[in-house]
Amino acid sequence: MASSKPIQCEPCYTEKINTEADIWCYNCDAGLCSTCLSYHKRSYDHNTIDIKRYKNTTRAIKTECDKHGQQLNLYCLSHLMPCCDECIVTSHSNCTGVTSLAIVVDKTKIEKSKESIETDIKSILTLSEKLVTNKINNIKTGENQCVSMKEAINEIRSGINKHLDHLEEQFCIETDKTWNQEKSKATDFISEIEGTIELLNKMKEDLQSVTECIIPTKTSIISICTSN
Repeated sequence: MASSKPIQCEPCYTEKINTEADIWCYNCDAGLCSTCLSYHKRSYDHNTIDIKRYKNTTRAIKTECDKHGQQLNLYCLSHLMPCCDECIVTSHSNCTGVTSLAIVVDKTKIEKSKESIETDIKSILTLSEKLVTNKINNIKTGENQCVSMKEAINEIRSGINKHLDHLEEQFCIETDKTWNQEKSKATDFISEIEGTIELLNKMKEDLQSVTECIIPTKTSIISICTSN
């Protein structure tokens, strides 16, 4: 039957310290005391069980042959069962594939480790795929936002251009209106001045005519007076 010997804490045992285990780690296939467990939890996400419950599950595991009282150190692959040396000689002499039980146990541990590693790899792959998917979605979102921003800028610029065109049109209208008003005033002023000039020139001509008429008459009068 399985030994009732206390299970030692593997890390402590490695440091040559005898400490009884409180927890059994299935992934590490080793016992852990409460102190080592706290460090273990920080580094690994392993499956653990209370050492008492673990012992209860292992009590049914046989380490000695019920028939011959010898240690079960061999494994018959034909019958898929552990055997002692006497079993091989008496009952499994014609079986093929008899191997060391330790090798089978090691293979089982390797399979468990493989499963654990595969699980970890699967988790990492899932996380990596999610990261890639998120980045792809981020790129698509960024591209859409970039297009939207460009369209918004074009709309704003179009609105500004329309407003500037309107201001330009209004400015040109007001400029033409003001210029036409000032031009009309100047034209009227010129017409008024030209009218005045024309009037003055006529007055000058009339004055010249009057003068020309007065001077001969005056000369005649002087001559008559002188002759008398």
